[in-house]
Amino acid sequence: MSSKTFKIAMPEGLDTHDTSPPPLPSWLKGFCVTSKAPSDVRRAGLEVCNLLADGFFKLSYDDVSVPRSMVKPGETEVPYDTAEAILVPGSPGTIFVALRPDNTTVDPVLLARALIEEADHVGAEGWTKTAHTQRIIPVESIAPEMDYLQLAKQIISQRFPEIQPQQEPKKSFAVRYEEHSPAVHLNSAEVQKAVADLVPDSYTVNLENPDLTILMVVAGGSVMMSVVEGYEKLHRFHIHSASYVA
Repeated sequence: MSSKTFKIAMPEGLDTHDTSPPPLPSWLKGFCVTSKAPSDVRRAGLEVCNLLADGFFKLSYDDVSVPRSMVKPGETEVPYDTAEAILVPGSPGTIFVALRPDNTTVDPVLLARALIEEADHVGAEGWTKTAHTQRIIPVESIAPEMDYLQLAKQIISQRFPEIQPQQEPKKSFAVRYEEHSPAVHLNSAEVQKAVADLVPDSYTVNLENPDLTILMVVAGGSVMMSVVEGYEKLHRFHIHSASYVA
Protein backbone atom coordinates (compact mmCIF):
# COMPACT_ATOMS: atom_id res chain seq x y z
CA MET A 1 0.00 0.00 0.00
CA SER A 2 1.30 3.42 -0.86
CA SER A 3 2.23 5.52 2.17
CA LYS A 4 1.88 8.75 0.24
CA THR A 5 -0.30 11.36 1.94
CA PHE A 6 -2.96 12.88 -0.29
CA LYS A 7 -4.15 16.40 0.39
CA ILE A 8 -7.79 17.35 0.70
CA ALA A 9 -8.23 20.19 -1.77
CA MET A 10 -10.68 23.06 -1.27
CA PRO A 11 -11.16 26.42 -3.02
CA GLU A 12 -9.80 29.20 -0.82
CA GLY A 13 -12.41 30.99 1.26
CA LEU A 14 -15.08 28.29 0.91
CA ASP A 15 -16.22 25.40 3.05
CA THR A 16 -18.48 22.40 2.58
CA HIS A 17 -21.37 24.12 4.39
CA ASP A 18 -21.53 27.09 2.00
CA THR A 19 -25.20 27.92 1.36
CA SER A 20 -24.52 29.08 -2.19
CA PRO A 21 -21.78 26.69 -3.27
CA PRO A 22 -19.98 26.92 -6.60
CA PRO A 23 -19.84 23.82 -8.80
CA LEU A 24 -16.74 21.71 -9.06
CA PRO A 25 -14.61 22.40 -12.15
CA SER A 26 -16.16 20.88 -15.27
CA TRP A 27 -12.93 19.21 -16.39
CA LEU A 28 -12.70 16.89 -13.39
CA LYS A 29 -13.23 13.17 -13.85
CA GLY A 30 -13.31 10.55 -11.13
CA PHE A 31 -15.63 9.45 -8.33
CA CYS A 32 -18.18 10.84 -5.93
CA VAL A 33 -17.43 9.01 -2.68
CA THR A 34 -19.67 8.66 0.37
CA SER A 35 -18.74 7.26 3.78
CA LYS A 36 -20.48 4.91 6.19
CA ALA A 37 -20.49 7.66 8.82
CA PRO A 38 -20.76 11.36 7.81
CA SER A 39 -17.78 12.28 9.97
CA ASP A 40 -15.57 9.80 8.08
CA VAL A 41 -15.97 11.23 4.59
CA ARG A 42 -12.38 12.53 4.49
CA ARG A 43 -11.08 9.10 5.47
CA ALA A 44 -13.20 7.50 2.77
CA GLY A 45 -11.76 9.83 0.14
CA LEU A 46 -8.22 9.02 1.21
CA GLU A 47 -8.97 5.29 1.18
CA VAL A 48 -10.05 5.49 -2.46
CA CYS A 49 -7.02 7.61 -3.34
CA ASN A 50 -4.68 5.08 -1.77
CA LEU A 51 -6.35 2.17 -3.53
CA LEU A 52 -6.00 3.95 -6.88
CA ALA A 53 -2.33 4.68 -6.11
CA ASP A 54 -1.50 1.07 -5.33
CA GLY A 55 1.08 -0.17 -7.81
CA PHE A 56 -0.65 -3.48 -8.53
CA PHE A 57 -3.99 -1.82 -9.16
CA LYS A 58 -2.49 0.83 -11.44
CA LEU A 59 -0.66 -1.77 -13.51
CA SER A 60 -3.90 -3.67 -13.95
CA TYR A 61 -6.25 -0.81 -14.73
CA ASP A 62 -4.46 2.37 -15.78
CA ASP A 63 -4.90 1.43 -19.44
CA VAL A 64 -8.70 1.27 -19.20
CA SER A 65 -9.68 3.88 -21.76
CA VAL A 66 -12.99 5.60 -22.31
CA PRO A 67 -15.19 4.25 -25.13
CA ARG A 68 -13.83 5.34 -28.50
CA SER A 69 -17.03 7.30 -29.16
CA MET A 70 -16.02 9.64 -26.33
CA VAL A 71 -12.46 10.26 -27.50
CA LYS A 72 -12.12 13.40 -29.57
CA PRO A 73 -10.51 13.10 -33.04
CA GLY A 74 -6.75 13.30 -32.73
CA GLU A 75 -6.81 12.76 -28.96
CA THR A 76 -4.30 10.30 -27.59
CA GLU A 77 -4.94 7.99 -24.66
CA VAL A 78 -3.62 9.34 -21.36
CA PRO A 79 -3.39 7.01 -18.31
CA TYR A 80 -4.08 8.40 -14.86
CA ASP A 81 -1.07 9.10 -12.64
CA THR A 82 -2.47 10.05 -9.23
CA ALA A 83 -5.76 10.70 -7.45
CA GLU A 84 -6.73 13.67 -5.28
CA ALA A 85 -9.54 13.96 -2.73
CA ILE A 86 -11.51 17.20 -3.08
CA LEU A 87 -14.12 18.42 -0.62
CA VAL A 88 -17.38 19.23 -2.41
CA PRO A 89 -18.62 22.76 -1.59
CA GLY A 90 -22.09 22.65 -0.07
CA SER A 91 -22.10 18.85 0.39
CA PRO A 92 -20.36 17.85 3.64
CA GLY A 93 -21.47 14.22 3.25
CA THR A 94 -19.57 13.59 0.01
CA ILE A 95 -16.04 13.92 -1.28
CA PHE A 96 -14.82 13.90 -4.86
CA VAL A 97 -11.80 11.82 -5.85
CA ALA A 98 -10.32 13.34 -9.00
CA LEU A 99 -8.12 11.42 -11.40
CA ARG A 100 -4.95 13.24 -12.43
CA PRO A 101 -3.86 14.49 -14.85
CA ASP A 102 -7.08 16.28 -15.72
CA ASN A 103 -6.84 15.16 -19.36
CA THR A 104 -6.68 11.44 -18.55
CA THR A 105 -8.73 9.31 -20.92
CA VAL A 106 -9.32 6.39 -18.53
CA ASP A 107 -12.93 5.37 -17.99
CA PRO A 108 -14.04 6.07 -14.38
CA VAL A 109 -16.97 3.66 -14.79
CA LEU A 110 -14.68 0.71 -15.51
CA LEU A 111 -12.32 1.82 -12.76
CA ALA A 112 -15.20 1.99 -10.26
CA ARG A 113 -16.24 -1.51 -11.29
CA ALA A 114 -12.69 -2.70 -10.65
CA LEU A 115 -12.49 -0.90 -7.29
CA ILE A 116 -15.71 -2.57 -6.13
CA GLU A 117 -14.51 -5.96 -7.32
CA GLU A 118 -11.14 -5.65 -5.58
CA ALA A 119 -12.46 -4.29 -2.29
CA ASP A 120 -15.35 -6.74 -2.03
CA HIS A 121 -13.09 -9.65 -2.91
CA VAL A 122 -10.43 -8.81 -0.34
CA GLY A 123 -12.63 -7.33 2.40
CA ALA A 124 -12.59 -4.13 4.41
CA GLU A 125 -9.73 -5.27 6.64
CA GLY A 126 -7.55 -6.38 3.75
CA TRP A 127 -4.94 -4.45 1.82
CA THR A 128 -7.59 -2.28 0.19
CA LYS A 129 -8.32 -0.55 3.54
CA THR A 130 -11.74 0.76 2.62
CA ALA A 131 -13.39 0.33 6.01
CA HIS A 132 -14.90 3.85 5.94
CA THR A 133 -16.08 3.93 2.32
CA GLN A 134 -19.74 3.32 1.53
CA ARG A 135 -20.09 4.09 -2.20
CA ILE A 136 -17.72 4.79 -5.09
CA ILE A 137 -19.85 6.47 -7.76
CA PRO A 138 -18.12 7.03 -11.14
CA VAL A 139 -18.30 10.49 -12.68
CA GLU A 140 -17.60 11.03 -16.38
CA SER A 141 -18.58 14.71 -16.52
CA ILE A 142 -19.56 17.59 -14.23
CA ALA A 143 -21.61 20.76 -14.71
CA PRO A 144 -23.42 23.35 -12.57
CA GLU A 145 -26.56 21.82 -11.09
CA MET A 146 -28.99 23.84 -13.23
CA ASP A 147 -27.10 22.90 -16.42
CA TYR A 148 -28.02 19.23 -16.07
CA LEU A 149 -29.89 19.11 -19.39
CA GLN A 150 -26.95 20.47 -21.37
CA LEU A 151 -24.68 17.92 -19.69
CA ALA A 152 -27.17 15.14 -20.37
CA LYS A 153 -27.38 16.08 -24.06
CA GLN A 154 -23.61 15.90 -24.33
CA ILE A 155 -23.28 12.49 -22.69
CA ILE A 156 -26.32 10.93 -24.36
CA SER A 157 -25.12 12.01 -27.81
CA GLN A 158 -21.86 10.16 -27.12
CA ARG A 159 -23.16 7.07 -25.38
CA PHE A 160 -26.51 6.42 -27.05
CA PRO A 161 -26.00 6.11 -30.81
CA GLU A 162 -29.09 5.49 -32.91
CA ILE A 163 -29.91 1.77 -33.19
CA GLN A 164 -31.05 0.64 -36.62
CA PRO A 165 -34.45 -1.15 -36.80
CA GLN A 166 -32.84 -4.39 -37.96
CA GLN A 167 -30.56 -4.49 -34.90
CA GLU A 168 -31.94 -6.78 -32.20
CA PRO A 169 -32.31 -6.97 -29.33
CA LYS A 170 -32.86 -3.34 -28.50
CA LYS A 171 -30.96 -1.98 -25.52
CA SER A 172 -32.89 -0.72 -22.52
CA PHE A 173 -32.12 2.17 -20.20
CA ALA A 174 -33.19 3.96 -17.05
CA VAL A 175 -32.37 7.31 -15.45
CA ARG A 176 -31.36 7.34 -11.77
CA TYR A 177 -31.29 10.68 -9.97
CA GLU A 178 -30.04 11.30 -6.44
CA GLU A 179 -29.21 14.33 -4.32
CA HIS A 180 -26.60 15.01 -1.64
CA SER A 181 -27.22 18.41 -0.01
CA PRO A 182 -28.21 20.04 -3.32
CA ALA A 183 -27.98 23.80 -3.73
CA VAL A 184 -31.35 23.70 -5.54
CA HIS A 185 -33.80 20.93 -4.74
CA LEU A 186 -35.04 19.78 -8.16
CA ASN A 187 -38.07 17.59 -8.79
CA SER A 188 -36.58 14.14 -9.34
CA ALA A 189 -39.47 12.87 -11.49
CA GLU A 190 -39.27 15.91 -13.78
CA VAL A 191 -35.49 15.64 -14.08
CA GLN A 192 -35.60 11.93 -14.93
CA LYS A 193 -38.32 12.43 -17.54
CA ALA A 194 -36.53 15.37 -19.16
CA VAL A 195 -33.31 13.38 -19.45
CA ALA A 196 -35.06 10.21 -20.64
CA ASP A 197 -36.74 12.22 -23.42
CA LEU A 198 -33.27 12.98 -24.82
CA VAL A 199 -32.51 9.29 -25.46
CA PRO A 200 -33.25 8.11 -29.03
CA ASP A 201 -36.53 6.23 -29.50
CA SER A 202 -34.58 3.15 -30.60
CA TYR A 203 -33.87 2.46 -26.89
CA THR A 204 -36.53 1.13 -24.54
CA VAL A 205 -37.18 2.09 -20.93
CA ASN A 206 -36.67 -0.60 -18.29
CA LEU A 207 -36.84 0.62 -14.70
CA GLU A 208 -36.20 -2.77 -13.10
CA ASN A 209 -33.10 -4.13 -14.81
CA PRO A 210 -31.89 -1.84 -17.61
CA ASP A 211 -28.89 -2.54 -19.81
CA LEU A 212 -27.68 1.04 -19.39
CA THR A 213 -28.25 3.46 -16.52
CA ILE A 214 -27.87 7.21 -16.84
CA LEU A 215 -26.60 8.06 -13.38
CA MET A 216 -27.13 11.63 -12.15
CA VAL A 217 -25.77 12.74 -8.78
CA VAL A 218 -26.26 16.27 -7.47
CA ALA A 219 -23.88 17.27 -4.68
CA GLY A 220 -23.81 20.88 -3.55
CA GLY A 221 -23.91 23.03 -6.68
CA SER A 222 -22.67 20.30 -9.04
CA VAL A 223 -24.39 17.68 -11.14
CA MET A 224 -22.25 14.64 -11.92
CA MET A 225 -23.15 12.16 -14.65
CA SER A 226 -22.10 8.83 -16.07
CA VAL A 227 -23.58 5.98 -18.09
CA VAL A 228 -23.21 2.61 -16.40
CA GLU A 229 -23.80 -0.86 -17.80
CA GLY A 230 -25.21 -3.34 -15.28
CA TYR A 231 -25.71 -0.74 -12.53
CA GLU A 232 -28.06 -2.93 -10.50
CA LYS A 233 -25.63 -5.88 -10.64
CA LEU A 234 -22.98 -3.58 -9.19
CA HIS A 235 -25.26 -2.94 -6.20
CA ARG A 236 -25.31 0.76 -7.06
CA PHE A 237 -21.58 0.94 -6.28
CA HIS A 238 -22.01 0.15 -2.59
CA ILE A 239 -18.77 -1.30 -1.30
CA HIS A 240 -18.79 -4.45 0.87
CA SER A 241 -22.59 -4.62 0.67
CA ALA A 242 -22.46 -7.74 -1.46
CA SER A 243 -20.09 -9.68 -3.64
CA TYR A 244 -19.46 -8.36 -7.12
CA VAL A 245 -21.76 -9.92 -9.73
CA ALA A 246 -20.27 -10.32 -13.19
